[in-house]
Amino acid sequence: MSTVHLKIEEIRKRKGGTKSHIARCCGHTPQWYSKVSKGEIVLDVNKIERIASILEVDVTNFFEKKLNDALNFKQLA
Repeated sequence: MSTVHLKIEEIRKRKGGTKSHIARCCGHTPQWYSKVSKGEIVLDVNKIERIASILEVDVTNFFEKKLNDALNFKQLA
């Protein structure tokens, strides 16, 4: 299960961005973003990159923990 939506929400809250602002910048409604934030909509790469740009972060921030976990697992093997 993807946790990208959780990281997006965490970063959005930390940066003080609103759900409505992100939705509008992505060309969608606040209801769309509400579904995104609950993990009900799976984002494609273009939307993930767009949201990263809106939040002014590198897209890898949304995947950082998974990448670290994978690297740690590989080192243990």
